[in-house]
Amino acid sequence: MRTNAFVYRGAQPSDAVAIAELHAQSWRESYRGSFRDEFLDGDLPAERLGVWRGRLDGAPDDQLVDVATAGGELVGFVCAYGDHDPRWGSLIDNLHVARAAKRHGVGAALMRRAGRWLAARYPERPVHLLVLEVNTPARRFYEALGGESAEVATLETHGGAVVRSCRYVWPRPSVLVDTRDTVR
Repeated sequence: MRTNAFVYRGAQPSDAVAIAELHAQSWRESYRGSFRDEFLDGDLPAERLGVWRGRLDGAPDDQLVDVATAGGELVGFVCAYGDHDPRWGSLIDNLHVARAAKRHGVGAALMRRAGRWLAARYPERPVHLLVLEVNTPARRFYEALGGESAEVATLETHGGAVVRSCRYVWPRPSVLVDTRDTVR
């Protein structure tokens, strides 16, 4: 895929099905062995569709959902919530990129878009996200974007699995905006 082949835009309610399908596929590829198999092998797209319809229909003012497309197909998305937590600040709740679009700058571009949106609205608040401790590629990616691991916590996931998650933090959203295009 060519880097300039991607189009970025705000998500619309009509994107809910494609977002849910990519979200489910990403979890199945990345979280096998961490999430329960019966959860991953169940009707995960339908479960995720309920979440994404709820998020995109009448989205709150403190929520951003942006998507990346290539050839009209959804290849990535990011979801952020401004000033979500009194201590940790704004939350990047989701970042998922289709396997074929990985290592083409899509994830970094989506994180920069979230950083710009957060910087315009919550410039002095830190930014954080949670990533499974076993997801080494994602952790390296967030570190390349300037994120620092602040803590590791044991959490119950969707479907009832218990996992160790790392909280990555950025002191301000402008740090995300300033990341270079070379981060893959």
